[in-house]
Amino acid sequence: MVRVYGPPREHQPPHCHVERGLEEVVIIRLGTGPESPGVWAVYGMQDRDVVRAFRIVEQHLERIRQTWRELHG
Repeated sequence: MVRVYGPPREHQPPHCHVERGLEEVVIIRLGTGPESPGVWAVYGMQDRDVVRAFRIVEQHLERIRQTWRELHG
């Protein structure tokens, strides 16, 4: 599940959480302008699942960025 949390819980830089169950999370920076998205932090997730999560975010990047902008201005 891809989540973009809003204020006051969340903070810059723009990022999303990809969660698998309760204990597997990867946080992916969304990148801005020329900056590409990238993995920021991994908690309990295997490498192959991190790659899958990153690909999902890449496929839906503009929609996820738009959600971030709507929540954070």
